[in-house]
Order: sequence, then structure tokens, then C-alpha cells
Amino acid sequence: MLRGWLGALSATVLLVLLVGCRGSGAAVEATPDRRAGQATTPAAPPAPSAPAAPASPARADAPSPVRLGYLAAMSHAPFFLAIEKGYFRELALDVEATEFRGTDVAMPFLANGQLDVVGGAVAAGFLNALHQGVSGRIVAMISGAGPDGFLPSALVVSKENYDAGRFTTPAQLLGRRLAVTGKGSYGEFVADRAMRKGGLTLEDVELVIMGFPDMLPGLASGAIDAASLTEPWVLYAQERGIGAIIVREGLDPNSTAQVVLYGEQFVKNNPEGARRFMVGYLRALRDLARSRYQDPTEAAIVEQYTKVPADVIMRAVPAQVDVNGRMNIDHLMLQQQFYMERGYLNYREPLDLQRFVDYTWLDYAIQQLGPYRP
Repeated sequence: MLRGWLGALSATVLLVLLVGCRGSGAAVEATPDRRAGQATTPAAPPAPSAPAAPASPARADAPSPVRLGYLAAMSHAPFFLAIEKGYFRELALDVEATEFRGTDVAMPFLANGQLDVVGGAVAAGFLNALHQGVSGRIVAMISGAGPDGFLPSALVVSKENYDAGRFTTPAQLLGRRLAVTGKGSYGEFVADRAMRKGGLTLEDVELVIMGFPDMLPGLASGAIDAASLTEPWVLYAQERGIGAIIVREGLDPNSTAQVVLYGEQFVKNNPEGARRFMVGYLRALRDLARSRYQDPTEAAIVEQYTKVPADVIMRAVPAQVDVNGRMNIDHLMLQQQFYMERGYLNYREPLDLQRFVDYTWLDYAIQQLGPYRP
């Protein structure tokens, strides 16, 4: 599989450099694809000189291929369930799923047609890509929070410091070391929201960049004073006696954290596939809205893709979903403003993100599935 991806990477390396977010050096994960639960090898990219022909209507004996880029995160569970429960297969779709470390890494593959669908955050790298003309449409919500602002994310300090009363509110973190996974990320945005609960911002702390697995030892050793964690790492920190939450509820009300993106070539060359994919996706999203990740079979499916144990998934705080897949565009604009103020965007005037939102396929899926039933 690596050999197949080398050709794809060489064809897109220039575009990766163009759209990469400042401070983001992630690379595509060379992990097995999943086609309806089976390991597959990614298809080679189409020849640049031969434009793809419009796809024929899918037949039961000739499934329509759809290439999906996902993150190995609990929030991407709707993709995993739609594949493993056979929803896509029932719709005559042959979904090839490939793991990526970040949305900004997957975007070039979406732009040149090597991916059809990508799930990820509307972070700085994605916004820079839109500004630079990388075509893509924001078509549905994956995860976020409701009016209570309760997220899988939380601001966590060491339990020792919390119990001693040294760090019990964000206001006590002035001048301290706060860990986030990367600059220009949704995690950084959430960390800033948490600091504002104490009347501070990220300008008032020392940011430290590290991965989630390194944050727990960092809290335990005192290398960092606080961490912007998400599930399952929040749960791990609590259960292992390493960390204590100081901000979670009300952290980011009515938020849209992760979205589904369609590539332009996908919607033009395979319009029927685009419609059917959304039907399968929304069906799985509604399953999660009903179960709240408490179904053992579904948790086992999520474990296959994330390597997070099923029992941990069922104990962790899940992302909230909108049963009709709708997004809060005002919240996406708020995130854009944050990245602009932090200097991560290569443009000065905010993009009207409403121009990139298209509910055509979501409306079709809602029509096909009917009203949500708990």
C-alpha cells in the first residue's frame, strides 16, 4: 500500500506545501484502507490528462466507488458505523476509507480528486486551502456541542495541583504552561475559550505543543501545568489519578467542531454516489444520536478504527450530534476570526463561509429517511 501512496504523494506534494497550515507538519497515515470492513489498497490517482467521465447510476452488481478520508477519532464514528453496518453497501456504494492525521493533510487529495469525501475540522489549514482556491463543499456536521456547551474536550490540570488548590480555575494559570496538540487547531480554539472563563486568553499562558499521549506524563511530572484534552484522554487522566477537570461545561455552546466535506469532482462526476453516501452517513449519525455510544456493538466498531477500547468509548463523554446534520455557520465564522487574530491565516478579510456550505445532499438524505425518531 505504501508503494501506491508514494505515487499519489509525489503528485500532490506541491499542493500540500501550498495549503499547509503554519505550524502543521503532519503527514498522511499509511494505514490499511477499509472497504466495507475489509483491508484494501487505495486506487491510483487518475491520469492528469484524462478527465473523469460522469459516473453511471450505481447498480447492485457494480457498486459505485467512494473514497473517504477520515481521522481515527471517536467523533468520526458515523463513517465507521455506516461502513460496518452495511449502510453504504445497501446503497450500492463501495467505500474505501483511508486514515489521515489532519484535515489539512487530506485537503489536497480532495482537491485533485483522489478523495471524494473528507471528515475534519474547519481549522486554519482548511481555511487557508479554501482561500487559495482548493475546491470543496461543506455538506454536513459530524460533531459539536448543544446549548450546554458540554464537549468531549476539557481543560485539565494535575490532580496534585488541583487538590492543593493551586490550580482550580483558569485564572490561576496566568504565566503557566498550557499544552495543545497544535497551533491553528480546534483544540487551540477550545483552549482559548476555556481560558476566557477565567478572564484570560492564550496570550496569558505559555503554549506547549505536544500530542495527547504525552500530555498525561507531562501533567504528572510537572512539565506542563494544564492541558487541553479530549476523550478518551480526559477519561484516562481522571481514572489514572493524573488529572482533574477545571473547565468543561459551557465550554463551547452550540458549536460545530467537525464537518463532512465533498470534493468538486465527486459531486460532478458521481452525483448519485454523493446522494447515496449522505443517506448512509445520516442514517449512522442518527444511530449514534439514539445510542449515545452506549451500544456495545457500535462501540466495538469504533474500536476497530480508533484502537480505543470499547469499554472506554462507552464510559467517555461523547460528541453531540445534530440529528439532521445541520451546522452552526456563525460558530464556524467565530473560529475563523480566532485563527485570523492569532495570525494563522494567509488572508486578511474573513471568508463568507456560507458560500462553501451546500445542503443539497443532506436535504436529499432527510427526504429519503424521513423525520428523526428517537
